[in-house]
Amino acid sequence: MRSTRLLSSIKGLLGFDPLPVPPHVFAVEPRRLCYGQFTRAGQGFRFRAWREVPLPGDAFHAGILGGPLRDPRAFGETLARLIGELPGAVKEASLVLTDPWLRVTFSEVGELPRGAEQRDEVLRWKLKRLVPFRVDELRISAVEVAPLATQAEPRRLILGFAVEQLLAQLEEAFEAAGVRIGQITNRSLATIAAVASPAGPPGQSPDGDEPPARGAIDGAPLFWALLLVEEAGYTLAFVRGAEPVLHRFKGFAGSLPEAARSSFVSRDLKLTRDFLDEQFPGSRLERVVLAAPAELEPPWLERLREGLGQSAAPLDGRHLPPLQAEGATAPWRELAPLLGAARREVAG
Repeated sequence: MRSTRLLSSIKGLLGFDPLPVPPHVFAVEPRRLCYGQFTRAGQGFRFRAWREVPLPGDAFHAGILGGPLRDPRAFGETLARLIGELPGAVKEASLVLTDPWLRVTFSEVGELPRGAEQRDEVLRWKLKRLVPFRVDELRISAVEVAPLATQAEPRRLILGFAVEQLLAQLEEAFEAAGVRIGQITNRSLATIAAVASPAGPPGQSPDGDEPPARGAIDGAPLFWALLLVEEAGYTLAFVRGAEPVLHRFKGFAGSLPEAARSSFVSRDLKLTRDFLDEQFPGSRLERVVLAAPAELEPPWLERLREGLGQSAAPLDGRHLPPLQAEGATAPWRELAPLLGAARREVAG
């Protein structure tokens, strides 16, 4: 069995580390700070607590990848108040970021150096050829995933990257409040972890065996798709089992009228599906899941039907493991990323 391996010396980013994670999860977005607590209950989870507090609209500097805090002290005070109001002590937690802040791309590689510093240099060199950002200002992590049949190099990596200053400020704020942040992931990857059948790293079941997830029917590769809509853009991921095979974030062009935006999205979805068909001839989509604000679901369901040629279903409890709510409530699209981050539990 191919094992998923964390290749970067920087642990935490992407949320694929083979370490047990705590039941506490925080989510930081441009205008709000959220908290969820989940504990295992048989094959499902207990949803024990939910909190949400607003942040000033200018809490973070603007940037394509987000930006640092404008007033770290004020953010730290808001965070400390939230943590002080939570039921029970929180010493360790996972962190979920919005997709524009933590991006994902793929890269083909040969053999990588064994030394952490040399490996990091190679990853940065690879990333510099793929993205139009100042790579020396980013934190980078990489995980090996299944290769594509048509790729030139023998190995394929999923690379996660985010602004180092932003991550460091957030980690410092949590540390000052007495909370150590372990894994850091984004909304789409965490939602995939919540929706996917296996509980654990991509491609691995809880007991370490190959998952019984349906990888093919009658020899045809079988995938499922997630489309996550946020204020700044949308993420489309094609997933096999619990491992992303393709993951794309597309930002919204604010000047586009609605009709032009809809046409752009439909065309992009078609091109992305064409790529999947090229890489996996005869591939089938088992399901398409939409995670979007309720008021945006109708137009996005239509775009998915037109762009992927298949009906989609809004994310709800049927897509998630059994969940017992203990007085806590939250919309499914808000709850799923935090549950997914808490679900990444494997033997330490």
